[in-house]
Amino acid sequence: MYASHFGLAAEPFSLTPDPAFFYLSPDHAEALAGLKIGLESRRGLMLMIAEVGMGKTTLLYSMLDQLDPRVHTAYLSNTRLSFDDLLRQALTDFGRSCANRDRVDLLNALNAFLHERASAGETAALIIDEAQNLDEATFEDLRLLSNYETYTDKLLQIVLVGQPELDTKLARPSLRQVTERVAVRCHINPLTTAESLRYLEHRLRVAGGSIDVFTPAALRLLVWKARGIPRRLNILCHSAMLFAYGRGAARVSFREARAAVREKQGRGLVTINPRRRFVSASSTPSDAQPWRIAAAAAAGIAFVLGYGGGYIGGRSDPDAPLAAPTRIIRMNEAAAAPSNGDGALAAPAVEAPKAETVEAPTPGPSPERAVEQAVATVAEPAPAPPEFREIVVPRGTSLSALAQQYYGEGGPKLMQRIRDLNPQILDADHIYAGDRLRLPAVDETDRPR
Repeated sequence: MYASHFGLAAEPFSLTPDPAFFYLSPDHAEALAGLKIGLESRRGLMLMIAEVGMGKTTLLYSMLDQLDPRVHTAYLSNTRLSFDDLLRQALTDFGRSCANRDRVDLLNALNAFLHERASAGETAALIIDEAQNLDEATFEDLRLLSNYETYTDKLLQIVLVGQPELDTKLARPSLRQVTERVAVRCHINPLTTAESLRYLEHRLRVAGGSIDVFTPAALRLLVWKARGIPRRLNILCHSAMLFAYGRGAARVSFREARAAVREKQGRGLVTINPRRRFVSASSTPSDAQPWRIAAAAAAGIAFVLGYGGGYIGGRSDPDAPLAAPTRIIRMNEAAAAPSNGDGALAAPAVEAPKAETVEAPTPGPSPERAVEQAVATVAEPAPAPPEFREIVVPRGTSLSALAQQYYGEGGPKLMQRIRDLNPQILDADHIYAGDRLRLPAVDETDRPR
């Protein structure tokens, strides 16, 4: 779609497992070499573990292209099937179908095929992707398949490929017999920041372009948000290039990269142009801008002055009769007194008027106090976040080691402050080399005595 706009021969960030775009990071290269050697030397049961989106399937396709023609492979990716269905699918991939659905006949057909290949000096390999979905009974059946062997060689090579849940499942005591037979074990870790940049450069170069299509600021944001996962890099970079193509821009800037990140996070509709920040009704007072706080305070003052409790300009109950002030009652009594003839009012009678009890309205707060109460209902803005410094995590370290290096101690209070500034840390014992961490500023009074 946007390839010709950026002068590319193909879209560089497709999600299909194309071996032409396969990037060999150090971990990928080690896993590829380990699996190839294990298959060619007939080691039996092999295992490859990697996080979601790390390119396991692409690595398998690349390995299949590089294998010796004498290695016959059956690739299974649907691990929701029963063991008998997996056997039938494997025989079909090997070119030896079996019409009978009985397990004994299926196993006999597989055994005959394996002995034929062994007698011809060839190898048979069963590759199972998404192996973390297999149940314990299927794992045990696969272990029994590994019993097909001669005095010198394993007749069937089994490669189990899956996510970290596969490693967790094989650690169960009930599967210890399977785990003990694993002869080759490979782990692929997320890419570092430098490896992520080389990954992007590799894919763009294969597509006929260069990494200069992204500005440095855009690259920093995309690499940071991808956290070393190649599939995330593909999705984010594809979306950013699509946004830049829509605007007619020659390069992908920080604006398009930020829009791609927002879209990946599922934060609703995305607009490239800046807009006024919307504060919803559920926002806390600390999120409001200063002019919003002033407006809220003014509204509160107006409410108190206009409708406040029957003291200033209003009544709490509009249907209740108005309380008659004492001064008005006395004027009415004087108007009813007889005149002395010349228009002057006659003097009031000597008898003192009866005292009337006038119930004055309940006084409300003074105007000054009302203003204070109205302003107090609006919370002060949240204090500014503490200062921090950013570092790049080196290889072979941990969060507690970094705390000792930069602060000379690693107490729980300090560790919690570091984790508050770095919400991406899910486990303090596992941080990734090349990631960026924020370290808070710590006063001497914060250190333990």
